[in-house]
Amino acid sequence: MDAARQRWIEAHPYLAPVARLDEAVAAALDAAGPAPAVAEPDLAAYVADYHEGVPLLHSEAAALDLAPAVSGLLGELVARLAADERLPEKLREGCRAEAAAWAADPARRLATARWALSTGEEGAPPAQPGLVLFLAWRAAARALAPVVATFAGQRDEARWGHGYCPTCGAVPMNAWLVPGEGVREKQLACGCCGTRWAFQRIGCPHCGEGESNKLSILEVEGEGGLRLDVCDACKGYVKTWAGEGDPSLLLADWTTLHLDVLAKERGYERKGVSLYEL
Repeated sequence: MDAARQRWIEAHPYLAPVARLDEAVAAALDAAGPAPAVAEPDLAAYVADYHEGVPLLHSEAAALDLAPAVSGLLGELVARLAADERLPEKLREGCRAEAAAWAADPARRLATARWALSTGEEGAPPAQPGLVLFLAWRAAARALAPVVATFAGQRDEARWGHGYCPTCGAVPMNAWLVPGEGVREKQLACGCCGTRWAFQRIGCPHCGEGESNKLSILEVEGEGGLRLDVCDACKGYVKTWAGEGDPSLLLADWTTLHLDVLAKERGYERKGVSLYEL
């Protein structure tokens, strides 16, 4: 465990259980070996869809089918997590149940992957929907990493500007104010596939509200650099990191679950996509 992560958990001990889960999933993915290769999308054919606001994974022109790779990694993940005695028995039992269902019907695992990647809009949900959604997107982020990197280097950020992910279409929970001179660029961070993209500095990604009198900032005492950007038009919010240094830890969503609790206490709603059930 790196020093920054250790310090964060020591300062927020109530996050230790979810930190252990995060570590266990990362270790299981590492043990599974290299992610199955994902065919490069046809970015040239995708340009028109991009300009129309269609996320990469939703575009027929891009012809990117992630489900087979995710299906393979899902099988590895549930098998390894089911045997990890550091994890709660309920979670391990859920993994065993899914593994048994897939063993009885091998085609069901691919269907489950497609269900998860559609965020529940395609096909029937599995017996453990929350667990499967979490594991499937962790697997997807690993398999998609090369595509996300290539896509980031080739897309025209100025032509997107939407409050949902250009790669997978998920609405974000987190944002980052990129260090730099003058007005800092705001990037939204996808909690599903890991994509980051530029977004207007003042504006709600959930409802599009841009009037400053409807938007405000809730500073979080003792969390230097962390804040809630809230919208009184739709009662949504984004957890925003405005500090210095590597933002990866504080854009991971699980590290700031206590901010979700704070937002709920203040009357705001979690409108972004989160893989963590509260």
